[in-house]
Amino acid sequence: DALLGPFCSAGKFDAVLRGSMECTSVADGEVVCSVTVTPTLQNNWDTMHGGASATLVDVVGTMALLTKDPQRAGVSVEMSQTFLAPAKGGDIVTCIGKVVKYGRSLGFTEITILDGAGNKLVTGRHTKAFPQKRS
Repeated sequence: DALLGPFCSAGKFDAVLRGSMECTSVADGEVVCSVTVTPTLQNNWDTMHGGASATLVDVVGTMALLTKDPQRAGVSVEMSQTFLAPAKGGDIVTCIGKVVKYGRSLGFTEITILDGAGNKLVTGRHTKAFPQKRS
């Protein structure tokens, strides 16, 4: 339940999502977030910037992994995005993050960004490693 509600940034890079993203659903291995394409998330064509989409893949994928173990956010080892269609400025998009595989040392997620009509705008994959703590 700690993931539900307005996005809480640690004040670092992901702070760009503050005020734009809200987590609306949390289940085992899945999160759903609503994101408003505010001016800070837009490019020069008034659509969602590719870097904003990549940040959403990173953050929403991590949030999905945190549903498995809130102490294991992991570190990114691979991430990719496929941009299928633009989201216009002011649009509200839905981001769905799902854990595909959760292991001892790696976690794999798939993220989909949809428009209000349910059309796919972006698909992404995010792989994170869970380093062993040194004693």
